[in-house]
Amino acid sequence: MGNSIECKQKQDIDGIAMYYEYFGKKSELPTIIFESGYGCPSAYWEPIKEGISNFTKMFIYDRAGIGESEKDERAQDSQQSVENLRKLLQKANVKPPYVLVGHSFGGLNVRLYAHTYPEEVIAIILLDSSHEDQNKVMAPLFNEDVKTGYFGQFFMEGSEGSFEEFEESLKQVHACKSLGDIPLVVVSAGLLSYHTPESFAAWQLFQRDLLHLSTNSKQIIIEDAGHALHIDQPKQIIQIIKNTVEEIK
Repeated sequence: MGNSIECKQKQDIDGIAMYYEYFGKKSELPTIIFESGYGCPSAYWEPIKEGISNFTKMFIYDRAGIGESEKDERAQDSQQSVENLRKLLQKANVKPPYVLVGHSFGGLNVRLYAHTYPEEVIAIILLDSSHEDQNKVMAPLFNEDVKTGYFGQFFMEGSEGSFEEFEESLKQVHACKSLGDIPLVVVSAGLLSYHTPESFAAWQLFQRDLLHLSTNSKQIIIEDAGHALHIDQPKQIIQIIKNTVEEIK
């Protein structure tokens, strides 16, 4: 027990209770902070929790209005998510430096976090991350069923936020053009998933464009995984994260 950390609880962040889990092996490696995809609770990371916690500490949480965290009456955009997360990390006494791992929409949030607080972040891993131009360029290339599902998620009862708030997040991240020379690993899906060939081609261009965020970046394509990389190929994602933290040790 002395070689590990295990904490599951809620913290009051500006009047709302936010749920987090901080656990794993005590080590000299940095703590890995996970940002989930849009509307996804912290349980989304279940397939890789054991593998990651076997070699270092990890922090997962529910953004406001998701899972066990209370809904925030303020804007549900990336900037607010970043401020909530930073306060949550401070209250939970999770000290930097951090390796930030963001999946899909979570990729926007970790980019904004690193841009806002660069001194706290030692590396970034983007898992099939969203891109600021996706609504303008990619979404029109979906077939009608996918368009309905994609845009419909913002109007469902209990959704994480509104379409306008999602658009605001894209605008906020649009200003984050450079993250300097921070180690950046762009992990991308090799399978079309819900895409048309045309929308997937646009997505692949976005993934390559993310490499320009840092002068110290690389891309890894998981050929046999769709958008939910860590669910489709958890062992590969665990290994990529482990390699990244060991390289920056």
